[in-house]
Amino acid sequence: MTPAWDARREIRRRAGEAGVDLPGAMLEELVVHLDDVYEAAREDGLTHDEALQRAHQALDESRFGTLRRHAGRRPDTANRQAADADAQRAATGGWHVWRALLVALRQFRQAPTFAAVTVLVLGLGTGAATTVFTVVDAVVLRPLPYRAPNRLVTLWDTNPGKALTHDPISPVNFMDYRALPVFADGAAWWRPALTVADPGLEPLRLNAIEVSNNLFSLLGVEPQLGPGFPPADPLHSNDLIAVISDRLWRTRYNADPDIIGRSLVFNSTPYRIAGVMPPGFHYPDDVDVWQRLRWDLTEHSRAAHFMEAVLRLSDGTTVEEAGRAVDTLAQRLQTEFAETNSGWGARLVPLLDEQLGYYRPALVVALGAVALLLLIATLNVASLLLARAMARSREMAVRLALGASARHLVVQLMAESAVLAFAGAIVGAAVAWAALPLAVAIVPVGIPRLEGAAVDLRALAVCLGVAVVATLAFGLAPAIPALRTSPAHDLKTSERGNSKGGRRAYAALVVAEVAVASALLACSALLVRSVVQMVRTPTGVDADGVLTMQVQFTRDGIGILRDAPQDDAWTRVAGTYARLLEAVRQQPGVTAAGAANFLPLSVGWRNPFAVEGRPRPPRIEDLPQAQMHSMSDGYLDAMGGRLAAGRGFTALDDAKAPPVALVNESFARQYFRDGPATGQRLRMWASAIGPLGYNLQFTREMQHEGLVYEVVGVVADVKNSPLGQPVEPAVFLPAAQFPFSELYLAVRASETTAARAAIRAALQQVAPGVPMAITQTWGERFAATSAEARLLTWVLASFGGLAALLAALGVYGLVSWSVATQTRELAIRLTLGAAPVRVGRAVLLQAAWLVAGGALAGLAIVRLAETLIARVLYGVSATDATALAAATSVLLLAGLGACLPAVVRAMRVDPAIGLRAE
Repeated sequence: MTPAWDARREIRRRAGEAGVDLPGAMLEELVVHLDDVYEAAREDGLTHDEALQRAHQALDESRFGTLRRHAGRRPDTANRQAADADAQRAATGGWHVWRALLVALRQFRQAPTFAAVTVLVLGLGTGAATTVFTVVDAVVLRPLPYRAPNRLVTLWDTNPGKALTHDPISPVNFMDYRALPVFADGAAWWRPALTVADPGLEPLRLNAIEVSNNLFSLLGVEPQLGPGFPPADPLHSNDLIAVISDRLWRTRYNADPDIIGRSLVFNSTPYRIAGVMPPGFHYPDDVDVWQRLRWDLTEHSRAAHFMEAVLRLSDGTTVEEAGRAVDTLAQRLQTEFAETNSGWGARLVPLLDEQLGYYRPALVVALGAVALLLLIATLNVASLLLARAMARSREMAVRLALGASARHLVVQLMAESAVLAFAGAIVGAAVAWAALPLAVAIVPVGIPRLEGAAVDLRALAVCLGVAVVATLAFGLAPAIPALRTSPAHDLKTSERGNSKGGRRAYAALVVAEVAVASALLACSALLVRSVVQMVRTPTGVDADGVLTMQVQFTRDGIGILRDAPQDDAWTRVAGTYARLLEAVRQQPGVTAAGAANFLPLSVGWRNPFAVEGRPRPPRIEDLPQAQMHSMSDGYLDAMGGRLAAGRGFTALDDAKAPPVALVNESFARQYFRDGPATGQRLRMWASAIGPLGYNLQFTREMQHEGLVYEVVGVVADVKNSPLGQPVEPAVFLPAAQFPFSELYLAVRASETTAARAAIRAALQQVAPGVPMAITQTWGERFAATSAEARLLTWVLASFGGLAALLAALGVYGLVSWSVATQTRELAIRLTLGAAPVRVGRAVLLQAAWLVAGGALAGLAIVRLAETLIARVLYGVSATDATALAAATSVLLLAGLGACLPAVVRAMRVDPAIGLRAE
């Protein structure tokens, strides 16, 4: 009977003959190796005795016997060939991947800290990548829910001389562009303010567009109920037809299936409901009512820019080709209709880009940031595995001495890498699953289609892809130094992972990952500081708690007779606003109230003007232009604005009083440098602005000569442009002389509830037919206006924090392994009398050099990219000391804080245990 096989005893005997002291962990791995040889033989059909013989032969032909006399030299060719042959037999005889995976799991159970740090780093990087991919996939990559959405473009007017790049289009110009052969079709609309009144229900303000009849067919979306707009040419019709959204149908009309054909009263006019759109359809943006366009697009002025448009490209036409055709036509229109089209062009924007707007840059930044995070995580894991490979050099040497082939070692290392990579992928998927709803909930703005983001099979495929790449990269990286090991040298040495070359390699890796993290943090700090500067730009008002609400007067809402003359109707509008404001001011808790057609940060209508007494060009089109706003008395008091000179508007500045105007400081500085602006006289030609404003003092006889206004005051600059852009010159006219049917109320009160109650009570008293619209404080409106900046800040702050965390984990892992591999050295120092504090200081200093070197390298990267970074900064230079110092400080604190546990462990090394470690 063949004696029982005891692999552990045989390995100890052979190791003793070779003069090798095997650590317990390494001994267990070798036992597994020889057990694999035995099992492989059994699977080949060999008997128990024959399998034992093969295992003995593997030891007999191993390199243990030659290590003593050939110390420091490579084994002879015969032994190498014998070992390779045995390894080949083992490989062909059934070396299974699952066995390697089991060995890997045992390895990581013996080194839980290393495994935990590696999996956590990889999981955070993979989770961040998966989360961002899921968001980008839902918002950008997935096609819009329309027919052939990649062939849909929006059309906008441009005027470089007026710094307009995205202006509403003239309806007559739109018809010319639509007729180009590069377009298969085009639809256009404008946005009336709409109030719906139903018996027994409160009036309700709705988002609506009055649109050409072909919009739904152009988009390829049909109503879920009803026929919708009947196909016809021309695009307009006198038929009072409307289509409503599924949301309005369900919330106000209880999903009444008989809604089709029913008459609803919009702005005092009955409309027949011809359809209900599918759930979720609100094109172009949160619209609930689509009214049939009632007037001929060609019967308008080319100078009126108030419509929006979407067009479908002809088959075979690219966006670039269509853009060139549009440019050519725009140049021809400038020549043929110079009076209205001089300086005006047009541009096409793909529909997806238009709907994403400023969210696309933020998502691009997120993709770039997550790519850097993955790079940091990759460097992190690679450095950890390299450190582990150096620490296992003797283990690799023993395996080679026992006859293991390079293939055998690579399979084992790849198995270990696969375990780490797939564990990291699982953690990453869990991180994404938990982080995505949290990110959607706390993101400071509403990103289109973000609510549809979910961790699905596509996202999990990203995790799997990262795992596969990680397996290949992380498995091969430590295999290269392991396969280059010298068994004799490594088995004789008394220290593991202590080669200078290896230390330099993983030191370089940790410096590289800290450098990338430093560059990302520095750029994030610069951009965050830039955004903060932008958001803190003075708006010229002090109105965070002031309540604002948009009010729209209709004929029925304020009792204007159908046959009332236009002047009488607009006089009624001005008088009703005056009474409404007076009623609001009399309500309890109200300290000031006013109205204006534009709130701060909104661009007013641009109109030509001339300064009386100065020469002017013969054509109105060649005159300078300034923004024109209409505001009531009390508006500046309500919004916290101030006068720099002169007086403001009063209740006496009505239609019967002489025309007066205010100008802002930017206007006064540019056009009245030599003296005060008050007392100057401006000539303006504005009789009506858009569809909602009317000049009560402008007569038909004044169309050529214009109307002269006396400047009675100068308003301290109130920001009338988007964040990051300078204030434009502006002229303010009294709302009582130039009323708009739609104005924003601004009410300052002791508290928001008092202001809201005051508006409601005043409307019931003065205009009970006008609905109470959504109210917002100016602070809330400003937050919505600054959404782009705040979203970018949120993205950068999030990824900057993740970068610092990953870098800190990398430093922690590497310093911890450095302490582990230097246990014997530290024990000797402590035995010789070194103070524990001195030992800890030496370890901390080693980590500090690595972190500081990486931080400086990252700042150097930022310095090299200074020109590129400066292009996206506002009010901050690319060398801003505050931002760079903050980023560097965060990284240094994170890195040094992460290595403190390893420093404490180094100070507490037991000399006796340390000296026995090897």
